[in-house]
Amino acid sequence: MPSTERPLPADTPICVLAKVGEASLKGRNRREFLNALRANLRSALAGVDARVTSGGSVVMIAVPDERAAGEAASRLGRVFGFATGSICLRCERDSETIAETAMATISRRRPRTFAVRVRRRDKTFPKTSSDLEREIGTAIQQRVDLPVDLSNPDLKLRVELDTSAAFVHVEQIDCVGGLPVGTSGRAVSLLSGGIDSPVASLLAMKRGLAVEYVHFSGEPYLEPAATAKAEAQARVLNGFQARKPGAIWVVPFGNQQRMLSAVSPGPNRIVLYRRQMARIAGVVAERVGAKAIVTGDSLGQVSSQTLHNMTVTEEASELPVLRPLLTWDKSEVMGKAAALGILALSELPAEDACPLFAGDKQRTAVPRSELLDSEARLDLDALAEQAADSARRVEPGVFLDRLERESRAA
Repeated sequence: MPSTERPLPADTPICVLAKVGEASLKGRNRREFLNALRANLRSALAGVDARVTSGGSVVMIAVPDERAAGEAASRLGRVFGFATGSICLRCERDSETIAETAMATISRRRPRTFAVRVRRRDKTFPKTSSDLEREIGTAIQQRVDLPVDLSNPDLKLRVELDTSAAFVHVEQIDCVGGLPVGTSGRAVSLLSGGIDSPVASLLAMKRGLAVEYVHFSGEPYLEPAATAKAEAQARVLNGFQARKPGAIWVVPFGNQQRMLSAVSPGPNRIVLYRRQMARIAGVVAERVGAKAIVTGDSLGQVSSQTLHNMTVTEEASELPVLRPLLTWDKSEVMGKAAALGILALSELPAEDACPLFAGDKQRTAVPRSELLDSEARLDLDALAEQAADSARRVEPGVFLDRLERESRAA
């Protein structure tokens, strides 16, 4: 084996291959989904020396060197709709050239054994995958003393053939699956600045929803620390929808909480607040063309998230309320937030608007009749319109740098 790392052949193009997931199965809508996916990918690659070539279920990203390939791979990992990806070396479709190209990977990995796995996307190629595997393996062994192990190799050398080239895999890429953002419509997500709501927003994007954010601030009674956290979270989340990043609508909610508290017993108040938040979010949603509300609720996590209380809260909304985290426990949510690199940010101290004026221990099953009696004393629809009018639209921007996984990532 060589004692030093073999450089890439100077004339061997490096590229990134991205394989489409569910979007490739969309029947008559397939073209629409694939067009959206490629457009999302191009936006995610902004500032990278990379070019997306047209294709069907496999998209090629042409790059000039390994550094650009690594950056493109990092960005690819934030584009919903791709199932798998890989950094590849592109070469001619003959066994000797493929073997020579593969030597760069073999010298870097220094495996004790290897096996060749060939996939022919071009089924008209005259040799079978098995024939190519044997030929490439033999050609490699003519260059280096390395045994083949077909059952448990140290290195699986993956080769793909399409109609014009062969691709030798250098590195696998973790992709996020799902559907292209924007193909399922638009939603508003209630982004509190805590741990749950950004993860719920991300999962909504994974199912193709473009997301804008609504943050309820305790202004003028609380400092805006939670608002700053929510804006930072939105910037990271927008890296997953870079083509049309979502704005964050900051709603000063403290005065409405005070008014609601004045007409309600203490143990009912958080559910009352959440019903009004649903009304306000509905008004904002209508103004931005959204058709659903996303929350970070998890069944039974706190008193306001019992089945009864979630039901009476949702009754106040004219739009469907989506709860991607309904069955998740806290450790799962924390692991996902850590993988995004926002867990530490989400855990920074900041006062939550919801408990403001709540007072007593909250009930796990607030009677609907008591809620309606309290609400009858205020014109809550008019207050919802006023709150939406007072909302500040903030553009949090888009974070496309590499995400740093935190140590608690799942």
